[in-house]
Amino acid sequence: MSGKNMFFHRGVFLHVLADTLGSIGVIVSTVLIEQFGWFIADPLCSLFIAVLIFLSVIPLIKDACQVLLLRLPPEYEKELHIALEKIQKIEGLISYRDPHFWRHSANIIAGTIHIQVTSDVLEQRIVQQVTGILKDAGVNNLTIQVEKEAYFQHMSGLSTRFHDVLAMTKQMESMKNCKDDTYIM
Repeated sequence: MSGKNMFFHRGVFLHVLADTLGSIGVIVSTVLIEQFGWFIADPLCSLFIAVLIFLSVIPLIKDACQVLLLRLPPEYEKELHIALEKIQKIEGLISYRDPHFWRHSANIIAGTIHIQVTSDVLEQRIVQQVTGILKDAGVNNLTIQVEKEAYFQHMSGLSTRFHDVLAMTKQMESMKNCKDDTYIM
């Protein structure tokens, strides 16, 4: 049963339960009013039914909020931490970054992760290993972005050079401003 269906079935069950409790409440309050003249029975039964319905809906609201907030259920956190430690030990894997896991629906845990691999390794083998480890940890829907070592080094090199060029440009501008200030006098 898919996650949407599970929420739908739970919602339908709660609706039927509310109707059933409402009918029972009407019958009980009618008997109490007819037999004993207890007119307070009707609002008390209504209040009791409302409290029962509210208490039964709380788990449904919690589940829906976790899905909407893209939260990971706490019972998966330890397993995923262990899985990420296993991933770090895969031969040919340099590192991983940006792991993000969340509840997609009632029974689907989704995730994304970037992995950096050495240039001489078969990407597909590493992807299969990472997928297997995360699937064992409960992730059913996974997206993996593979970055080869050369790309990873190139990107980190670009960011370093960019910062160096930016610093050098600022330094040249300040030197130019200093020269301009000295000539003005």
